[in-house]
Amino acid sequence: MITLQDYFSDKPHPTEYNLNALTLLYRVNNLLAAYTTDTSKLPEINPKTGNQISGNKGGDGAFRLPTSTTGSSKSAHKLGMAIDLYDHGELDKWLDENPDALIKYDLYREASASTPNWCHLSTRKPMSGKRTFVP
Repeated sequence: MITLQDYFSDKPHPTEYNLNALTLLYRVNNLLAAYTTDTSKLPEINPKTGNQISGNKGGDGAFRLPTSTTGSSKSAHKLGMAIDLYDHGELDKWLDENPDALIKYDLYREASASTPNWCHLSTRKPMSGKRTFVP
């Protein structure tokens, strides 16, 4: 289970972002539980972070500071609304086979072709409105 501490690490953030992150993590953790129930596989653990978050410990796979140059300047990560999960294709494959999971947990995903070795999930609806979108 990904915690709020895992998500923010020691990065300073406005307290109103806590609600964004709690909403995101509630949905993501429930999606990961459904994945485990359906596949009998645990989500991958990133050896660098010690949890399911992609990147380096304290890196930009979860919350990003406003000064971060990772990704878009308008990234949902900077609002506490997106996370990159450590994944070598298993979770993405499951989501491809179970697209209703994104609807059930009210999440949006960047297309797997755009996210090698991670799965980007967000609570922020993209301009296209599609559950799986190309960034």
